[in-house]
Amino acid sequence: MNEPRAFPDAATSSSLRLLVVNFEMDERSPVLAWQAGVVNALAQRCARVLVLTERIGEYRAPANVSVQRLNVRPAGIPYRVGGCLIVLWQCFSLMRAHRVHACFIHMNHPWAYRLYPAFRRLRVPVLLWYAHGTVTPSLRLALKCVSRVITSTPEGFRIASPKVRVIGQGIDTERFRLPADTQVRQDLITVGRLSRRKRLDLLFETMAQLKALLPNHRVHLRIIGAPLTADDNEYVHELHAKKISLGLQNLVEFVGAVPQTELPNIYGGAQLMLNVSETGSLDKVILEALACGCPILTSNPAARETLAAYPEFFMATDDPKALAHRLATLLQRESAYQPAALRALVSGRHDLNTYAQQIFHHLGEI
Repeated sequence: MNEPRAFPDAATSSSLRLLVVNFEMDERSPVLAWQAGVVNALAQRCARVLVLTERIGEYRAPANVSVQRLNVRPAGIPYRVGGCLIVLWQCFSLMRAHRVHACFIHMNHPWAYRLYPAFRRLRVPVLLWYAHGTVTPSLRLALKCVSRVITSTPEGFRIASPKVRVIGQGIDTERFRLPADTQVRQDLITVGRLSRRKRLDLLFETMAQLKALLPNHRVHLRIIGAPLTADDNEYVHELHAKKISLGLQNLVEFVGAVPQTELPNIYGGAQLMLNVSETGSLDKVILEALACGCPILTSNPAARETLAAYPEFFMATDDPKALAHRLATLLQRESAYQPAALRALVSGRHDLNTYAQQIFHHLGEI
């Protein structure tokens, strides 16, 4: 029988050896660069961090971080016909060699049950981060296998359980910051993966209504992001057709995916960021925009509490005409919103440093 790991005092000790399991380690990823930032923030508080990830891209690892790829087809063997046992043994061996004290699973919840035998054998407590409105059988199984779940808002984890804690989001406010110089803000933007859940078709209809409302006002929507799946690609094809049918050729621009390093300048130069997605949880792009001093308009219910001081930024409707009227009002009041005040909605509540502190607090409790 393996001896249980003695967990260091998370608040004061730098002797912690932490396992992190995530999707991707790539500082230039247009979607998941955040995961590398979270690892770096955790590494500042740990003696060692072992990262098991499904994809390794461009990542400069700190001296105390080791990154290993999770190979779901070891030696070409499919995961479900024996590869799972090889992966489990490989991960068990790495965890034992690194003598990890605890595990933090960042978003990639299936590994909670895939590695459960190793966690149980080595008596490693597991903390899971999950922040999405979708509830699946695999998520229910993962919940049974972890010690605790942390999420961004109550809407981010919709299975009632005493294991769940709400801690806010983790925005890198060193990267997403106010523009260094005053600039003329222009263009509306929307940021994120191009999928049906983002409801970009609703934004197109809103832009058509806005054009009629403000015929002499320059309005231009830049769509930042790219499709990931076959259905996403089909949806983008439908959007291009809708753009033409609504006569939005000069009002809507598909920019494509951009590295996260470029997003702060995009937020900092925008009049307004639009978000009408149905992800069911607090979208990080809302907080990134606010951290850069960019006003927003969202229909995301999970953002309501964060935006309590700016109720006009939230509108629970899917009526494009109503959205266009609210958008016109916000554009006319744009100069009234102080960027520093918008940033204050994120700092100390949804910033990466606070997020890392919360992770260590909960690791210490489990």
